[in-house]
Amino acid sequence: MPITIPAFVDLQVNGHGGIDLLSAKTIEDIRKVGRSLWKEGVGAYLPTLITGPIEQTLDVMKLIDQVRRSPADDEAEVIGIHLEGPFLSPEKPGVHPLQYLMEPTQEILGRYLAAGTVTMVTLAPEMPGAIEAIKFLSAMGVVVSLGHSNASVDQAHAGFDAGAKTVTHIWNAMNKDRSSGIAAAALAREDIAIQMIVDGVHLSDELVLYTIEKAMSRFIVTNDAVAPAGLGEGTFPFGSFELTVHDGRAVRSDGVLGGGVGSLAGSLRRLIDLGVDFDVALASMTSRPAELLGRSDLGILGLGRRSIEF
Repeated sequence: MPITIPAFVDLQVNGHGGIDLLSAKTIEDIRKVGRSLWKEGVGAYLPTLITGPIEQTLDVMKLIDQVRRSPADDEAEVIGIHLEGPFLSPEKPGVHPLQYLMEPTQEILGRYLAAGTVTMVTLAPEMPGAIEAIKFLSAMGVVVSLGHSNASVDQAHAGFDAGAKTVTHIWNAMNKDRSSGIAAAALAREDIAIQMIVDGVHLSDELVLYTIEKAMSRFIVTNDAVAPAGLGEGTFPFGSFELTVHDGRAVRSDGVLGGGVGSLAGSLRRLIDLGVDFDVALASMTSRPAELLGRSDLGILGLGRRSIEF
C-alpha cells in the first residue's frame, strides 16, 4: 500500500528530461528540468552547473535565478545554484573539461556571486587559493563542498576547518583509499555531511553500506542527474560534449562515467533492499539535505508542504 512521504530534495542536478542545464538557452529550458523532476517526486533542487566557459555559465545562472524567483506548482522548486567547478583538481576532473578548470580568485568568485543565487560550490581544497575561497564563500553564506579532488587527509581537514561543510559524491572523482584523502577525512568528522550517489552504478553496495555505517545520521543521497535522466537510453548533450546512456550508465565517448540517470525513489528502494532503516534512508533525501542548506521548511510533511506517494 502506498504511503505519503515528503517530496525529495536533490542537491545535485545537472539536467533532466533531455535538458542539460549548462546548455540551457531559455527560461523554458530551466522549467522543463523542474517539471521533469517533479514528475519523479523531487520537490526542490539545486540546479548544478559543471565546469564550462565562464560567460556561458554566468548567462545560465541568470536564467536559473529568474525561475527561482517565480516558482510554479508543476515544477520542483529551485533552491539556488550549485557550482560544481571550475575550481577542481585537474587530477580528478571526471568529465569536467580540463581547459575550463581554474584557480579561485576574488574577482572570479565575485562574478559568479553577482550572476545568481549561489547556494553551494564544489571545489578541491588543495588548489592554490582554495582555503581563502572557502573562508570567503562560507562568510557569504554559501555551502562549500569538497570534491573532484586528489587532496590528502591533511589538505581535506584544512578545507573543512576553513568552513567546508560537506563532500560531493563521496568516493567518486577522489581518492578511493579508505585511509587517505577527502573520503577518509570526511567520514572521520561528525560535523561533515556526506553526499553520495546510490544508483547501483557509481558505488558498490558494500561501499554504500560502509559509508552509511560511518555516517548514519549525516549521509545525503543524490543522483547527480544529467540530461538523459527520466528519458531512457540514447545520446544526449552534457556541457561541451555528449553522454550515451545504456543499461543505466551514462558515459562519455571515452567511457568516463558522466553522472546519473536514476531516480531518488529508486535510490530509496535500493537502500531499503540493502537493509537500511526506512526513516534513516528517507531523511537522506528529504530533511537532511534541506537542513544542510538551512531550509528546514523543505523535506518534511505538514500543512502546505509538498508530498508524494511512495
